[in-house]
Amino acid sequence: MDLGKAEYELMFRQSPLPMWIHDLDTFHFIDINQAALAEFGYSREEIRTLTLFDIRPASEHLRLRALLERLCARPLVPGLDSFGVWVYLTSDGSLIDLEIRGTNAQIGGQPARLVVARNVTESQAANYAIRDSEARYRALARRLQTVREEERVELSRTIHDELGQSLTALKIDLSMISKRSDPALQERIDASAAAVDRMIQQVRNIATELRPGVLDHLGLVAALEWQAREFTRRTAIECQFTPPADEPALSQDQAVSLFRILQESLTNVARHAKASHVTVSLLAGLENVRLIIEDDGIGLSEARRRDHASLGLIGMEERARFIEAQLSIQSRAGRGTCVIVDLPLKEAEVSV
Repeated sequence: MDLGKAEYELMFRQSPLPMWIHDLDTFHFIDINQAALAEFGYSREEIRTLTLFDIRPASEHLRLRALLERLCARPLVPGLDSFGVWVYLTSDGSLIDLEIRGTNAQIGGQPARLVVARNVTESQAANYAIRDSEARYRALARRLQTVREEERVELSRTIHDELGQSLTALKIDLSMISKRSDPALQERIDASAAAVDRMIQQVRNIATELRPGVLDHLGLVAALEWQAREFTRRTAIECQFTPPADEPALSQDQAVSLFRILQESLTNVARHAKASHVTVSLLAGLENVRLIIEDDGIGLSEARRRDHASLGLIGMEERARFIEAQLSIQSRAGRGTCVIVDLPLKEAEVSV
């Protein structure tokens, strides 16, 4: 860019945006407009004694030097390039965020660089606040997931042990009464014993749904296989599970989250998909584990996918985020739905 005097005065001097020109060798300021002086809080005389590095915090110096070396090697090209947001130091030591655009230029035949800035400190602060809020929300969600699973384990154990044992004792008592009672009462005793049997089975089912023992004792692969069989038994919808060659080395949180995602996916299939067949596959590689749940149902509409009231889908997404996995849902009307969870394995996990 080669600026004439009139263009220079109009574009540079009168611009409401901070602008400056610096030398490509020494990085000293050749010129700076009033908007930039006001932004940094220096006089024109003061800033001409400074370099680009003097108005940047030390944490930005390596990044700045690498950028300047790349730019100095580039030929002159028309237009302004965007270089994102950088942190700058003002004369009183405070920090501001400036969005930077610039280009190599010829000023009076001298190679230099023209920079145009825009103060985005407030918007950056808002972005930081949003990211901080999201981080806090994610931490809270992770904690709630952990607490919920702990409560499931405890509740499952309590129901299975205490309530199950009480019902078993009741059945034994009924059996003893049956041997000593009036034959006229036998029918009612038998009916009561049958009711207790049904209650015992219901208690076992509830305890298993809360936290399948197979997940804790035999691992994720066995738990997924069990869940596929249970789904077929309860719904009469065929569910085929394809296991990996070896059990993947996963943490308890990862195994539980993948299992719960399968549970929620199968619940959605049973309620909404009108499917006749479901396939579940667990693929375990050296760097990632992939869970695939695919049905041949009516598909998932875009409206329902975006519906904030679809707590099941939201829960699946949160489960995936909890273990830093990527969840995607592929669906077409009349072509079924495919849920894919990709869980990258960290180096420590891979070496297990």
